[in-house]
Amino acid sequence: MVETAARICLERSDRREVRSDSGARSLVCMVVSTASPSRLEGHRRFGHHAEALMEMLLGCFLLGAATLAGLVFVHRPGPNRVDAIGFRLLPASLPSRWAADVVQLGSLTVLIAGAAVLCVVAAMSRNWTRALSCLIAPIAAVLIVQTVAKPLVGRHLEGTSALSYPSGTVTAVAALAAAAFLVVPRFAKAVVAVAGGTVVVVVCAAVVVLRWHYPTDALGGVCVGAGAVFAVDGLLLSIRNQQPVRLRS
Repeated sequence: MVETAARICLERSDRREVRSDSGARSLVCMVVSTASPSRLEGHRRFGHHAEALMEMLLGCFLLGAATLAGLVFVHRPGPNRVDAIGFRLLPASLPSRWAADVVQLGSLTVLIAGAAVLCVVAAMSRNWTRALSCLIAPIAAVLIVQTVAKPLVGRHLEGTSALSYPSGTVTAVAALAAAAFLVVPRFAKAVVAVAGGTVVVVVCAAVVVLRWHYPTDALGGVCVGAGAVFAVDGLLLSIRNQQPVRLRS
């Protein structure tokens, strides 16, 4: 009888636990099903605002670094310690075939074609803001470098009359690499970041080996190219997200 009574008590406690578990699940389902769509939309827009802000901050930081270096080179245009180290690591080889081939990645033809392709890829996912960024930012960055930045800084490579800071070739490649990073899906960003960074480094080495630029000219091109893309994309995303969201209580 004692065993029977104990068994009955255990069965009753199991039933109470099952009822409590089912009640908890029902409560969770009710909370999820009654969540306000406008509140979810608000959280989504907050995430977009944060993304745009981070892009703008990164872009402005890179552009600010390039501008600060340009101001230094206005007063001290000669090679510095960084340039000396770069020249030692990358000896001059004017007839280098690999370097001559690599720098073609920064040509005007590749720039326009690359920007157009990235624009189409972004448009296929209906991300019109990013498509516009990929189209205008890389081309605008190179135009500003060639027509504004180089004449203002007035830095020349020793023994030449060509303006050198920042490198327009590296600017074009860095801008396309940054735009590609923004366009690809999230799961592919790490791969594209590594691949794009590798290409940019190789192009930087090529322009130094050919003695087209000082190493700091190449670094300036990286800052201007990538910074322009991130800043423009972040700005356009911020403008798109300006529509206010009303949250229901």
